[in-house]
Amino acid sequence: KASKPSEDEEEALREYVEKFGEVRDGTHFGYNRVAFPWFTPQKPHPEKATDEALYAALEFKDKPTQKLQVRKQKLWDVDSDGEEIPLCGQCFLPVGEFSYHGKQGKDSCVHAECMAQIVIQEAQEEEEERACKEDMKKLKSRKEYDIGWKMNSVPKSAAIAEKLGCKPVPQALCCLVYDEASSRVRIAATQEPAAAVNLEYLLLALKVRKHACREPLFSLDPVDPKNLETTPQKKRYEPAWIAGTSVGDVMFQADYFLKELALGEYKMPVLGMLSVFDWSEMEASDRQWAGREWFVVKKAEVHLAQDNTLIPHVKMGVEAREQVVTKKGLEDAPVTGHNHPLKKFAEAFTRHFDVIAERKSVVFHLRELAKASVLAKFLVDSKARVDDSWYSLADEIVAATKPEAFPEIPQLWNMRGNTCIQLKGGRLMNLATGGKSSLQAIYGGVEFGLDRFELAQRHALQTQQMQAGPQGMQIGGSGRPMFMPQRFQLGQRETPQGVDLNLDKFGLSKVDRFRGLPACSLSLDSKEAQITLGKAFLKNLQEGMAGMKAEDVELLKRLFNQTLADRMEEGDAFTPPDPNMQYVSKIRALLSEEKGTRERRKSRFFDKNFLPGDAGPEFPRSWTSRFRVEREGQKQMIAAGKYGLVEVQVDDSFQQTLLDEILPAAAPEFNGTTEDGMVFRIYRIGSLEVRTTQELG
Repeated sequence: KASKPSEDEEEALREYVEKFGEVRDGTHFGYNRVAFPWFTPQKPHPEKATDEALYAALEFKDKPTQKLQVRKQKLWDVDSDGEEIPLCGQCFLPVGEFSYHGKQGKDSCVHAECMAQIVIQEAQEEEEERACKEDMKKLKSRKEYDIGWKMNSVPKSAAIAEKLGCKPVPQALCCLVYDEASSRVRIAATQEPAAAVNLEYLLLALKVRKHACREPLFSLDPVDPKNLETTPQKKRYEPAWIAGTSVGDVMFQADYFLKELALGEYKMPVLGMLSVFDWSEMEASDRQWAGREWFVVKKAEVHLAQDNTLIPHVKMGVEAREQVVTKKGLEDAPVTGHNHPLKKFAEAFTRHFDVIAERKSVVFHLRELAKASVLAKFLVDSKARVDDSWYSLADEIVAATKPEAFPEIPQLWNMRGNTCIQLKGGRLMNLATGGKSSLQAIYGGVEFGLDRFELAQRHALQTQQMQAGPQGMQIGGSGRPMFMPQRFQLGQRETPQGVDLNLDKFGLSKVDRFRGLPACSLSLDSKEAQITLGKAFLKNLQEGMAGMKAEDVELLKRLFNQTLADRMEEGDAFTPPDPNMQYVSKIRALLSEEKGTRERRKSRFFDKNFLPGDAGPEFPRSWTSRFRVEREGQKQMIAAGKYGLVEVQVDDSFQQTLLDEILPAAAPEFNGTTEDGMVFRIYRIGSLEVRTTQELG
């Protein structure tokens, strides 16, 4: 059982709470950023039902007639002329001139419409069985090849600080303090998440920058490019020696997580976000395509706090490009359409990157590695005087690293069955070939590409938008997959454009000191340097964060929803969000949009036209059936419409009776859970249909 936070840790948390949401970097907002979902659900005006009618509805039971019972025992009947007529084995109604053999034997028959429903049901069962086997195979593969982020693999800065001679060894977060006069940097403790840097990430990034003049790079490449559909994938690192290190591990695991997320292997970490697979299905296009996606740094700055603490600032995202086959192989298409599935997924991930980073540990630490790489480039480009022991320790870390245990891993894939049965003229047009399946696979990489950012100056610096990216993840279209990945092109690196490198005409020193954060560093021998803030934060988050505004408590609880986020498992190593207003306002706006999505879903669910098999775009894509019947050119989902439903209003007493006595003993006919853990249920009790929602916790 985890120990309780100490008094010092509680005091550190109180200081964090006091500065949460404050403007502490000198920026001024004309207004506080909030989201305007533009959705106001219209309150219906249901009929007021009497208690007698409600209880009668609860007691109502469908009683099959004697005639129907007889029909279930025999598949024939006698018409008014006394002639025997065959009955459908599915609906027990007379069949017409044309029918299909039923399950009851060669003498049985079913309507074409009923046969379509039988085929659909069988296809669904086969798809569920296949998906279950595929999931077991993938789980076995993940365990065998050590795929999956392990939070205990994150290096501890305290261990590095001790080896670098820091005494006392800081237990809090670590930061760098820059001495302008001597151009030296030293390690200090901090309680500011924005100033924190992982020291092992920093040392390895410094080694890469000094010797390779670049940032770390990772890619998954096919072992046999001529056999792309079955070949395993080979991990490739630049430089090669980062394989097996903490830097190599976080890049591989983050890259693999991005691919799995794009293929719909996990629930989305943001409410309403869709995978590439989802977007591709909604596009309903048979066009085959290939493409790539990869992580990038879109903005990089180094700020200087009032006590000369270096504050690395990065904005990350995901880039996407469609690719086409040429004589030279697979190359970027001249234009990737704005509505392309790849583009939509990449834009959604980029827009919500900070929310995803706060929720998903592997993405958070990829961003921490990017911050460390920004500081490493700043130190090298500014010719800062770094103690030789830093480089020596980096060499020791690399020398002590075990060789990559699994340099090759199986290909990542996903499949979803789609069945469409066509009915025309009372006959099934494609009974034998109605099922369609799709396969998509992804290769890709992570490239920080910080050469686009001039970090040699010590203050907030100008950046350039990326003009081109690495050859990243490859996606094959539906049908026969188009797997034609390319390796990273390590040719001439692009240079910044639109940046004046002469900074003499800018008074950046004075302006940045005015705009800088308050003192961020702590003396190593201070009491605060021995305090870890994560334990107290997580403990108090469960108990309501005493002293914090109610709206801020609600924001943090929504942000760290236990079904959307896994970072709470980091325990004492957990780093709270940056409390600065600019960052908090961005998170608040994105979570406000999630709230709007949640309200739209509830409004849609309580509408009588909601159908479980055809939930609509507001809900997770898995709630919409991929098995459908197409009749005379009009698509009809498998879900049957519900007619005759009338919404009624009940009093508090009857509602409480339902919740306390009736529903707990009833089995829902529909039970769906969304990404945030909200449960939507539909109960059928007598002639009464009851719909409920239950939020997590």
